[in-house]
Amino acid sequence: MTEAELKEFFNKCGIVLFDSALGTALFAAGYPFGVGTERANITHRETLLGIHLANIRAGSDVITSNSFGVTHMYMRGEKESALELLTEGVKIARQAAAAGEGAEAEVLTCLGLGPAGVMFDSSGDADCGNAGYEAAEEAFAAQAEAGARAGADFVLLETFADMEEILRAAKAAGCAAGLPVIGTMTFNEGGHSFMGATPSEFTRKARVCGFTAVGANCTLDPLGMIPITREILDAAEGIPVLVQPNAGQPVYRDGQTFYDITTEDFSSGAEKLIDLGISGVGGCCGTTPEMISAVRGIIESRRKRNE
Repeated sequence: MTEAELKEFFNKCGIVLFDSALGTALFAAGYPFGVGTERANITHRETLLGIHLANIRAGSDVITSNSFGVTHMYMRGEKESALELLTEGVKIARQAAAAGEGAEAEVLTCLGLGPAGVMFDSSGDADCGNAGYEAAEEAFAAQAEAGARAGADFVLLETFADMEEILRAAKAAGCAAGLPVIGTMTFNEGGHSFMGATPSEFTRKARVCGFTAVGANCTLDPLGMIPITREILDAAEGIPVLVQPNAGQPVYRDGQTFYDITTEDFSSGAEKLIDLGISGVGGCCGTTPEMISAVRGIIESRRKRNE
């Protein structure tokens, strides 16, 4: 898929609906804690496929591959197994998307990639002994190439806190695979990433660097995302904006993790984000296909009113 084709997809959909949290669903289905969820691409293929299909039935326009933690694996030296798991994750997502394409709308597959999971100092050296940003660039390029071969339509860089890392990742991934790149950072209630970047700073630099779309994900619930989203939209200058909030904050009880937002609360908050003028919405930690379905209902209601 080209950048022009992805932009046209956004225009055609009006609001592109992404999917819900994979980890949340895997753990709810009995996947063991303490084991990297990417390994489910081999050990729990049918479970993962079922989660993707549930999101398609809920109305998702995009299915995200189960590959968020692969970058960290690659940086730890597990290059071969990391790329194998990534490839299988994209294939499963592509299988689900293909099954959903018999419906009314096309379903895209995106290669979801998270950050390297290391801290970089001013010289670019990582705290785990890697070669720093250059090693991260190599990791993102290799993953993007593998994802493109497996059938991904575009790359989604998500939950980044280091602006330098996500800018380098986008350049490396885009050049290596020739796929369009969307990037979302994670910000706290004070309007900063863990490394100090603001939403407007990130958006301006991402726009210059050629991101197809920008946005924010994780950390905050839909209402908490409102000031972050406003700042991104103000700096976006027409670039599509994607927001994927959490289902509230995690609560630990009886050895399990729960999230404190209901489906109604999530969809109501998502509607407020849509009112701001975003182009894409989905769910991060704690979200479910039921929440995606509720947001789809809002999108469809708006579409009918505008016809």
